[in-house]
Parts: sequence; C-alpha cells; structure tokens
Amino acid sequence: SFSEDMRARGRTPGSTWLKRAEGVATPEEALRLGLAPGAPVLRLQRLRHADETPLCLQYATVAAFALPSLDAVGESLYEALEAAGQRPVRAQQRLSAVLLGGEQARLLRARDGDAGLCVERLGMLPDGRPVELCRAYYRGELVDFVAEARAG
Repeated sequence: SFSEDMRARGRTPGSTWLKRAEGVATPEEALRLGLAPGAPVLRLQRLRHADETPLCLQYATVAAFALPSLDAVGESLYEALEAAGQRPVRAQQRLSAVLLGGEQARLLRARDGDAGLCVERLGMLPDGRPVELCRAYYRGELVDFVAEARAG
C-alpha cells in the first residue's frame, strides 16, 4: 500500500480527502464497472502526501452497492470496503506517462506540463465483479515503481 511503501522509505505518509460525493455512473464508468448507465456511484478524491509533500492525487469511483454510505469511509477506502464485505481481491492496473496540468498540477505543486505518471486501477471482487475504478496521478520526479517477475 501507499502508506506501507512510504514508511519503508522512512517517510511519514498522510492523506487529505478533497471531495466525497454521490453521483451516477458516466458511460465510461458504467462500462468499466459493469454497471447500468446512470447507476449510483460514490466518488472520492484525495491527495496523498509524504512528509507534507504532495505525491499523488487519487480519483476513485466506487459502485454504490459496495458501501453503505460515504460516511463509512474513514482514513482508508479499502478498510471501509472490507468492513462492508466488498474489498477487492485482485486488480488490473495500467500505467501511463502524462503531462500534468490544471487541477493535477496545482494540487501536486507542479507546473503545467510537468511529467507525471497515471496509474489506473480496476479493483474486482472474488466473483470477478468490478467494484472500484481509481485513477492516481503522481509527480514524475518524486516517485518510482518496482515490479518483480518470476519464471514458472
């Protein structure tokens, strides 16, 4: 997790919720989450930081059936999903290079056009149903990712 990774690097993790709202699925969200068009969703936006330096801006859309309410989410979205019996057990992630601009650049204390990384995650329940779609934007110069591959 983000917090565990930051602690392993000797940094103090933190996060600030910026927005929490109920809404209806956009056509893209409905397609990705396997919902009917206009189905209810919960949207959460937060800024994650380490030692007070903003590193990551996250936009999460959660199928409304997965949580009793927005108030159920405290510090951790995944803890709230687990408490509701709806925690994802696997995820597909896609990483892409982006140029930060507008809200992302401002909140991450970057300049328009600075290099960034977008990590898109689709979290799925044990039965394969998608429950969470998250896009996270990182400042390019402050983050690295490590992946391990094993044969056989």
